[in-house]
Amino acid sequence: MNFISAAKRGAHLAIRSASSTTSGVRRLLLVGMATAVVTLSACGGGGGDVDRGPTTIALTGKLNGLYWDSSESRLFLTDDSANNIRVWDGGNLFPQYAALTAAPASGATLGQLTRTADGTLYTTRFGFGTDGAVVAVPKNGVAYNLSGTDPLRRRIGITTTPDGGLLDGWFIKGGTGAVSELTVKGSAASERELITGLGKPVGVAVAGDALWVSDQNTGNILSYSLAKVRATPAKLADGKIVATFTTLDGIDLMTAAPDGTLFFGGSGGKLFRISPTGTTTVLASGWPKMMGVSYDQGNRRLFVAVAAADANSSASVRIVPIDN
Repeated sequence: MNFISAAKRGAHLAIRSASSTTSGVRRLLLVGMATAVVTLSACGGGGGDVDRGPTTIALTGKLNGLYWDSSESRLFLTDDSANNIRVWDGGNLFPQYAALTAAPASGATLGQLTRTADGTLYTTRFGFGTDGAVVAVPKNGVAYNLSGTDPLRRRIGITTTPDGGLLDGWFIKGGTGAVSELTVKGSAASERELITGLGKPVGVAVAGDALWVSDQNTGNILSYSLAKVRATPAKLADGKIVATFTTLDGIDLMTAAPDGTLFFGGSGGKLFRISPTGTTTVLASGWPKMMGVSYDQGNRRLFVAVAAADANSSASVRIVPIDN
C-alpha cells in the first residue's frame, strides 16, 4: 500500500479489526516514517478526538456504498454479503442499521447510498438486467422497494440534490445508459431521464448546480448543469469532460465536497481527487479495489470502502485525511 498524502507527513496507519458479530477488538499498529507508534482514536463526531486518519478498519463483508450523515455524525454502509445497511458511530464495530428487502435471485448487488432530508436512506440494486431496483429505508428501519421503476435497468449510483431531489444512474446491457430523476410519492416512484447516451454511468454526484457523472466505459468524468438538464434533457455530447481515466483505473462510485471537489477510486487501486479547477491528484495507490466513498466536510476526512485483496484478507473502511 502506498498512502501518498500520509507519506509526505510521516503519518501513522492504525488498523483495527471489526465485525458485526463480535465485540472483541484486535489492533495492529503499523509504524510510519516517524519512530513513535501512535494509536488513533476512533470517534465518529466532532471534537478533538475525531479520527481523521490515515486509518483502516477491517470488516467482514462485501462493502459497497457509503454515506456520511453530518447531522448525526454517523457513517452508513451497504453490505452485499449481509444484504443490509450497517452504521458506524465511531469505535470499532459496524452493526446492522437495517435489513433490506429480500435479495432477488441475481443477488443483493447493492450500490451507492444516499439520504434525503426526512431521514430516508436510498440504495440501488444492480440486478443484472432482471432485478434492478431502488430500496428505501425510512427512519423506522423497515425497508421497501420503490415500485414503478424499471427492473431491466442496471443501477449503481444514486445521490440527492440540494432541493431534495433524487437522481440515479443506470444502463441497459448492449444499449446505453442514463441519469434519471426519481419522483417519489409514498412507496412509488416515476423516472424521468435527464442525461441519455451514456455508456456505463457508475458515479453520480451533485454540488450546487453542478452534476457530475463518471462513465466507466469511456473513463470520462462529465459535468452538467442540473438546472439545464432538468429544463431540457441532455445527451452525452452536451457534457463537459472534466477528466479522463484509463480502463485499468476502473473508476467507480463518486462523491463531491460542497466546493465541487470530487473523490473516487476504482478497481485499479488508486484513490483520486479532482479539484474545482480540474487538477487531478492521486491520494493513494496500491490498494485493493475501491467502491463507495463519502466526504466528511466538517472534519476534512474521506471514507473509502475497500474490497478484500484476496480470500485471506478482510474488506475495510479507510479514513483518509484531506488537508489541502
